[in-house]
Amino acid sequence: MNALAAFEAAARLGSFTRAGEELCVTQAAISQHIRHLEDYLGVPLFTRRSPGVRLTPDGERYFQAVSGALEALRRESARLRRGVGPLSVVAEASFANRWLAPRLSRFCERHPDIDIRIAPHPGHPALGPEADVIVRRDMPPTSGLFVLPLPRERLFPAFSPEYLRERGGEWRNDRLLRSPQSGEQAWDAWFRAAGMASARRYGPLYQFTYMALAAAAEGRGAVLAGSLLAVEDLRAGRLAALRSPSIPVERRYTAACLADAARTPRVSAFFAWMREELDRDRAEFPDCFPDAD
Repeated sequence: MNALAAFEAAARLGSFTRAGEELCVTQAAISQHIRHLEDYLGVPLFTRRSPGVRLTPDGERYFQAVSGALEALRRESARLRRGVGPLSVVAEASFANRWLAPRLSRFCERHPDIDIRIAPHPGHPALGPEADVIVRRDMPPTSGLFVLPLPRERLFPAFSPEYLRERGGEWRNDRLLRSPQSGEQAWDAWFRAAGMASARRYGPLYQFTYMALAAAAEGRGAVLAGSLLAVEDLRAGRLAALRSPSIPVERRYTAACLADAARTPRVSAFFAWMREELDRDRAEFPDCFPDAD
């Protein structure tokens, strides 16, 4: 196997030296592997030239067979290893910060043997060696994936309890915090749903929704909060909310993994825990998820 790996790297890179650098061995070790392989096969695989090496016709045919076999081994090894090692969950930054992180201790208490690792990702992460599970918005059903759509959300004003006590109904004329999920258009839509004239005094525009939610929890203003991202703060008393009226959130969160990974103990345990947490959220705060399906 070492000789085959050395041959594949040298053929792909066209250099024994570069193959040695990739495999963390010397150029002499690569040369020795190739010589033993050629002796075993009884044909030359390379013609030596300066700089580098070139495959012979026999070497070209052998490279196609070896590279395909090694890639198949890598894929199968990766598939089998999904059942062991750390469980990597990559999520959009706001979901990681406001949904996963505050409640992750409950998963760890139930599954102390699973080494779970959470990484925020503001864009479109891809499943692979670095991600067993991804959570992001607008992920359509795709062949080869197991997909769990999360409950549809509503937007409603939220603030720290102290902020609401101090200002009462005057919060509408104070700092309205903004985020990618709740900017001026969303605030206008909420005021229309409430039958009120739109306010025009806005506070800061935050790059991420979780930043606006954190600012609201610290008493810096009112934010339009989405059901999923706000519910743990509501449960803990960090936020208070006016949950009626509310307006719908068009973009929906989805959790996904590769279909064969869904059957592994680590990943199936994570999805089971997510379902329990979501059921708990809907049971405790049914008015936050009136359109859940």
